[in-house]
Amino acid sequence: MSVGDIGAQSQPSSGEVTLWNEVSNRIRLFPWWVSYNKGTNYESFLKDCIVNLGEEVGFQDRWLKSILRHAISEFSKKGLGADYYGYHNIDHELEAAYFTLLAASNQTGDFMFTQKECIYLFVAALFHDYDPSKQFDKPNEDAIEKFIRSDPKIRKFIDDVGIDINLVLCLIYRTAYPFKGEIAEHALSRMNQLFTAAGIAESDQQTRKRYTDLGWFLSVAERVAGYALGDFEHSVDLARRNAHALSWHPSVINRNSVKYFAMLKDEKEVLKWVLRGVYKEHIQNLENNIRSFEEAWQDEQQVKAIDPKVILRLENEIAEKMNILNELLLLYRESPILFKVKEDVFKRTLSDKDSILITLRRDSNDGKIIGYAKGGPLEMYDLRPGTLDQNLGRRNTAYLEGIAIDHEYQGGAGGHMLRIAFLGEAGKLGYRFVTGYAHRDVINQRIKKGEQIETVRKYDPDNLDYYRMTLT
Repeated sequence: MSVGDIGAQSQPSSGEVTLWNEVSNRIRLFPWWVSYNKGTNYESFLKDCIVNLGEEVGFQDRWLKSILRHAISEFSKKGLGADYYGYHNIDHELEAAYFTLLAASNQTGDFMFTQKECIYLFVAALFHDYDPSKQFDKPNEDAIEKFIRSDPKIRKFIDDVGIDINLVLCLIYRTAYPFKGEIAEHALSRMNQLFTAAGIAESDQQTRKRYTDLGWFLSVAERVAGYALGDFEHSVDLARRNAHALSWHPSVINRNSVKYFAMLKDEKEVLKWVLRGVYKEHIQNLENNIRSFEEAWQDEQQVKAIDPKVILRLENEIAEKMNILNELLLLYRESPILFKVKEDVFKRTLSDKDSILITLRRDSNDGKIIGYAKGGPLEMYDLRPGTLDQNLGRRNTAYLEGIAIDHEYQGGAGGHMLRIAFLGEAGKLGYRFVTGYAHRDVINQRIKKGEQIETVRKYDPDNLDYYRMTLT
């Protein structure tokens, strides 16, 4: 058994959340906590937005800051913080909490919420995905209920503002998605039990419907929050994370994103209700991002119908690499690359003499770059927190940073061509191994095909694992 095998097998299962795991996560996230406390990262920005809005709405300042601090701390130390690759992380939770509170607090006339209802919506939004035991990225509402009830601080936060934990959980159960079939049946059954526990009689259908509608409002708000708060680059990142969690091939991201938004037509009245309370810029963002996904999918279909011819090129000279930097950056920003390095790292490593760059180009007069595979010596890169590679410092391992394909050309053989070309060039340069991050299913499929690959470090529940391939 190799060191890599030991590292992969010795990790706790996704259901184990031990004290050591929490301590380890806190140590790994120390640099993030520094930037958070300085107010220089996205999570601190969202926190400030929520605090400012909460003060306008009339939330008690100390309570609001304390519950946010607890949520961010719990998500982070239980592995669902900023470094968690899945979709349902602390960023999504904060986006959902802010967007839902904004939408709820600005309603007028017959659509207005009471302040207590706004509190219910906010607390439910903040913890609606709190499931650190999950085996998959998609949270389980029964597990969420268990974790919320077992957290004395969350219970106290709820008691301090005079709301009922059973009704908070009712709203969370209504966010189960898709809300149909067995999923909806189970959620509604549990919601009825929780209504009774909260003292709302079965005969009081008006009150039960009101809280059910609150949950529906939350469900729609949290699903569109990220797409309304950010630009298309942010939306692509959300779609990429969601695709990774669902094991989608990158070529179906745009198509499935279009379907995702199309399904909102079945909830158009609630969507209108949500959007009544947000700013025009958020509505414009959402509409622009939906349109961009539609256009991207249409472009893919047109290109696939043409079946373009492509060629590979090894980019050797630093000057050549820097001349095509802008084209590469465009692909880097738009492509669904797993564990993407920061842009400054991308630029720095590109100009390194030891970097490996293979471009995929149209076989035409313009030679347009439509994809690339990029990497270099393992020593050039910072790995995902928790990854330790025994070969670091031995200069015998090439790290495959990422493979990017223009969205119009995804779904063809370009990605496979680039990967094989990168492996071949790494072998020519004398490397014995190639490493990188890939979805667990992809790694297992390659092993079944006979590739000499071992999983060095597993990450649950996002399944974005670190592998090592032996070159022969």
